[in-house]
Amino acid sequence: MKPIKTWILIADANRAHIAENTGPGHGLRSLADLCWTAPQQAEFEDRPGRSFGSVGSLRHKMEPHQGNRHPGEEFARSLFADLLKQRRAGRFDRLILCAPPAMLGHLRKQLPEQLKADVTAEVAKDLVAIAPARLPEHFSHVLAI
Repeated sequence: MKPIKTWILIADANRAHIAENTGPGHGLRSLADLCWTAPQQAEFEDRPGRSFGSVGSLRHKMEPHQGNRHPGEEFARSLFADLLKQRRAGRFDRLILCAPPAMLGHLRKQLPEQLKADVTAEVAKDLVAIAPARLPEHFSHVLAI
């Protein structure tokens, strides 16, 4: 009988990696070939604009307009594009999403229909910087490790 491979996507807005479980008693292992880093935001070449205060002659620096773009959403979209390829190749059967609450919202929003059935749990924690040896204790309530 083929073991059920469960992948845990551990992400924040800047980094992500995969931990794999192949069944009860097998623990978690990090997959070194599946690590991502979000592209850095382009720096502004000009100085920010300035405006006059409402009273007097004081001037204030203006913040650059970011629009409706959220870097976390773009990163989530690129993660799922890679995960779809891995799923089609048969590398995993189930998927658990783990991210801080804000990033978990971006992941939910960008989750493709083809992967929705594979997601078995969500964990709203920031575990990207946790040592691999300490990861199992954070997932014992959603996965038999």
